[in-house]
Amino acid sequence: MKDDFIVMAKRGRMIMLAIFCLVFVAAGIFILSVPFNEPTLPIVIGILTIAVFGLCFLYYIKVLVKPEPAVVVTKEGIIDQSSYIGAGLVRWEEIEAIDFLNFSGQVFLGIFTYDRELVISRSRGIKKLFNRLNKGLLSSQVNIPVKNLACSVDELMNAIGERWETAIRKES
Repeated sequence: MKDDFIVMAKRGRMIMLAIFCLVFVAAGIFILSVPFNEPTLPIVIGILTIAVFGLCFLYYIKVLVKPEPAVVVTKEGIIDQSSYIGAGLVRWEEIEAIDFLNFSGQVFLGIFTYDRELVISRSRGIKKLFNRLNKGLLSSQVNIPVKNLACSVDELMNAIGERWETAIRKES
């Protein structure tokens, strides 16, 4: 067993998501440019669409220009950098369970921690806000989109299983 199991993001998927974000930014600009009888709600929607998807676009461009591992499985735990709100290092002793979850037709590797506020308490600023919003979507505290990872589910689960088991043995 190697010390670290490193998983990069799928480059093609990151390009597709960046394009998807650009389309939504364009939609936000379109909403702002259309005259409405009651403009308040469309203005808010347009600005929010541009802001959220603009930030996501910048994140995907950063990932494409300066690729870093999306997930690293180490002897200390799992490092999640798979999204803008990635949890960072989640230590083995903080993890209660790991399971696959489905949300909106997408499969996530869900990491359940003993402390339900772990990820939120570690984040700051806009990431903290996004993590709070994300908390209500799935029951797990860390959610890694499996489709974005450049490895098979079996490889990932084997790497997690080996290192988690080793950590549990060392603990007892």
